[in-house]
Amino acid sequence: MKKLLAGIAAVSALLTTLAPTGAAAPTPGGFASDNVEYVTFVPFEVGTAIGARMIGKYLYVTSWKSFSIYDVSDPLAPVRLSTTPVGFQFENEDVDTNGKIMLFSETTPMSRLHIWDIEDRSNPVEIATLDGAGEHTTSCIFKCKYGYGSGGTVTDLRDPASPEVIGNWAEGTPAGGSHDITEVAPGIVLTSSRPIMLLDARKNPAKPKVLAVGDDEAITGGVHSNQWPNKGKDDFFLLTSETNFTGVCSGANGAFMVWDARNYKKTKTFNLLDIHHPANGTYTDGNPPVTASGCSSHWFQEHPEFHNGGLVAMGSYDHGTRFIDVSGKGKIEEIGWFVPYGGQTSAAYWLNDEIVYSIDVTRGIDILRFLDV
Repeated sequence: MKKLLAGIAAVSALLTTLAPTGAAAPTPGGFASDNVEYVTFVPFEVGTAIGARMIGKYLYVTSWKSFSIYDVSDPLAPVRLSTTPVGFQFENEDVDTNGKIMLFSETTPMSRLHIWDIEDRSNPVEIATLDGAGEHTTSCIFKCKYGYGSGGTVTDLRDPASPEVIGNWAEGTPAGGSHDITEVAPGIVLTSSRPIMLLDARKNPAKPKVLAVGDDEAITGGVHSNQWPNKGKDDFFLLTSETNFTGVCSGANGAFMVWDARNYKKTKTFNLLDIHHPANGTYTDGNPPVTASGCSSHWFQEHPEFHNGGLVAMGSYDHGTRFIDVSGKGKIEEIGWFVPYGGQTSAAYWLNDEIVYSIDVTRGIDILRFLDV
């Protein structure tokens, strides 16, 4: 998501008004399928909360104007340790950290990579700012020894107080850039791009080798984010695409996808197995009749027990949090949902095998329990 969510409040209010009183399983926080329990709500930077990262027992939540650190030892009662204002810094969706430093990637109003010392979680300190290195997302490689910007910038962070741009990983690749990248195993990077690329950065982080690519005409919207479960050893990797401000679902909107990764070492290619698009409907089936931010998938995470199939929790803007089952053959079935009142859900994260935190741009954090684990 690279655009300000103009008009969200007005449309969200309209959606709440349109919600039928006879909707199935209404809760104090929104409408839910009967296998999803709404637990509680944690307000955080209402209007700008965009994403999070969990390392150990700590959750790092970012917005366009601050970040907060929570102790989530008890997922049902998170304890906020600090909130650090940063002014307006857009957008830093997929914040990354090794638990010692945190990378806050700013693209607007300036292009800057901010490095924060977060070892004292009650008092984070910015230790460096690198001009020109801010991209839509910046991901840690080799436990934050290096940073990979979504557009290609490679930053040497071995001395985090003196970061240095050392190259561009996207140069010479088929995609030439990405919306986001994920280190699926040490030095092995999967890109959210067209085509999708698997890169090997182990020998030279500044100039990785392309191991495999994947593309398909069925992809709709811009490729957004990815996860390859079990450190890149699973049969499948998972992908979303994004469409903004579409109003209604047309079947050509942002989607959730399952890709076949079983034979890539031999074929050097990945193949699409299944694709699932959000739909319009009524709140009784968990599908809003219209959308403000767009009919789209967004940030997601697989269940801790995902292995060659399993559960996925996904943020899906006006469609809230979607619970998806991936079969052993890579087929997709949506099996649960939570649609908050006046919400715009950006991301969903499993805190354990049943508790999910949904990060919502207009609300904060909704805490959910999935009952059919």
